[in-house]
Amino acid sequence: MEERVTDWSRGLELKAGEWFLGLYQPSPETVGYWDGVKAHELRLKHCAACDRALHPKRIVCTDCGSDALAWKRASGRGEVYSFSEVHRAPSPAFAGSVPYTVGIVKLEEGVFLFSRLQGGPVAIGAKAEVGFRVLELGNLMPVFTVKA
Repeated sequence: MEERVTDWSRGLELKAGEWFLGLYQPSPETVGYWDGVKAHELRLKHCAACDRALHPKRIVCTDCGSDALAWKRASGRGEVYSFSEVHRAPSPAFAGSVPYTVGIVKLEEGVFLFSRLQGGPVAIGAKAEVGFRVLELGNLMPVFTVKA
């Protein structure tokens, strides 16, 4: 049997049907989040039972197990938890944007979000605040500006 080797030299588009994995993906449990993005608001789920803020994709509270979740506007402020600078475009649509920075922001509410980072200098622990930009694929997305 011949071994099959994938050529990764030009990258690989990760798609599920018409969706690019890891990018703009509205789904039933995240409708409130994307409605907030359209309104230039960052929204998180909050548990009515214990008042914990939760990631937009959660369907039950990770602390108490309640499914009584409601959307609330988040502060939009946090700090850089982790980041990486991208030097190779994952697809031709991103070729004009490299290099760019992506990372995880820990919000004041304790929720971690993956996002594009701008401004700077970008460093672990740097303060960041959300804004909204249309990115390469034409979707309005939350983007965090790092405060110097």
